[in-house]
Amino acid sequence: MAGFPSTKKGNKIGEKAKRPHPGIPLDKNLLLELIKKHNGNISRVADTLGTTRTAVRHRCDNDKELGDALYAARERVLDELEASCFEDAINTRDTALRCFLLKTQGKSRGYDQNEAQNAAKDIATAAFDFIVNKSKESK
Repeated sequence: MAGFPSTKKGNKIGEKAKRPHPGIPLDKNLLLELIKKHNGNISRVADTLGTTRTAVRHRCDNDKELGDALYAARERVLDELEASCFEDAINTRDTALRCFLLKTQGKSRGYDQNEAQNAAKDIATAAFDFIVNKSKESK
């Protein structure tokens, strides 16, 4: 596991590690703080510590509290993105964005992203309309 870089070799905390040093433990409290600060972006956490992504990822995978913090930070980012997309779809009247949100977030209300199924529904609807109109014409 890699840890803090050697200041003797010119590395400073906040810089990318020129050569990570194995076996130096990463402080759990500092990792928790940086995961939250960088919204679960492992590369930024590693760069801040001057270590590798692999070292940070390994530490998070082996510690339930760090893994949970990483998951929670990423979920918060997704929540913020969803909220901004919803707001943009309403305020900018972006039809493509609205359709995307309805197909992905509105599945439980009947909106579906499966194009083949939607095409089949369209064909069935058109056929039904054709039959209904033909029967009206024959009367």
